[in-house]
Amino acid sequence: MRILHTADIHLESSFVKLAPSQVKERKEELFLVLSRMIEEASRMGCRAVIIAGDLFDTERITKRAAERVTNLIERHPEMDFLYLRGNHEGEAFINKIDRKPDNLRIFSDGWSSFDYGDTVIWGRNIPSPTMFSELTVDRDKKNIVVLHGAVVDHATSGEEISLSEASRRGIDYIALGHYHSYTEYRIDERCSAVFCGSPEGRGFDEPGEHGFVLIDTDSSPVGYRFCPAAKRRIRIVKVDISGLERRLDIEDAIADALAGIAPTDLVRILIVGERPPELYADRDAILQRWQSRFYYLELKDESKMKIDPMKYAYDKTLKGEFIRLVSSRTDIDEEARDRVIRLGIRALLGDDLEI
Repeated sequence: MRILHTADIHLESSFVKLAPSQVKERKEELFLVLSRMIEEASRMGCRAVIIAGDLFDTERITKRAAERVTNLIERHPEMDFLYLRGNHEGEAFINKIDRKPDNLRIFSDGWSSFDYGDTVIWGRNIPSPTMFSELTVDRDKKNIVVLHGAVVDHATSGEEISLSEASRRGIDYIALGHYHSYTEYRIDERCSAVFCGSPEGRGFDEPGEHGFVLIDTDSSPVGYRFCPAAKRRIRIVKVDISGLERRLDIEDAIADALAGIAPTDLVRILIVGERPPELYADRDAILQRWQSRFYYLELKDESKMKIDPMKYAYDKTLKGEFIRLVSSRTDIDEEARDRVIRLGIRALLGDDLEI
């Protein structure tokens, strides 16, 4: 039996950094990635699709959005859709449905299960510290467990999951939702627990590959593999400017780092390393040069200023006097000193400044 495991789709996300036209486009792309996954599940002969929580991003969902999802489900009567409530949408999706599709299965707050002959799929909306000891399964069958929550060593609340408690309880696979990056844990020789991650990255806290997991219960132990699905990738491109001497050198380093990145991607250029006071990344020039080449581009400068006191100890220029004066201040922190020196040097060089 094949099963598609997805979670954290977060339909109706806000995408606050994007332009209004892009927000509308990205919202539609989240729906389309759900549609593509369902089509792929059907093509691969899946008997069920597990949605392990956070189908929607908020409880304030529109009736139209809920109906679009149920229409997708009804379009594929050959598969069951096993829906677990996440911490974002609450009961909103269920409450917006006028008529529940016959192939939509909904987990309850306590343990409930759906039987597929040799495979049983268990789940509960609300984890608890004692939930695995309360679960009794037929060890001769393949047992899939669906949960949504954070993994901890020792669970103490209803939003935490202690995976060690699942060991040697006859469970074959734990389909998890909540973490947005693919993560897997080996529980025992029989059982693995997997966060499938979100199928489409939404922000720079979700970089890398995104997709779903295909489960195959016919193998022993139960087999599973990650399948990419995202239309766009979130990329954080680090550029170390240590040792560089000119602003043009920084732009050349950025050009090398951006080579090969698809124009459909969302990119953050992260500048790191140590630099002299005279060197800085020209944000406006960098954004003007590359912003139109990608779906979205931003620049974050986390480089640190490195000042050699001996280099400026006897520098009788205005620049030297300024650097010595600011460097001697003890009433401002390092970050503020860095910013004051950077702005002061730019002013001395005649740059236009926005403070």
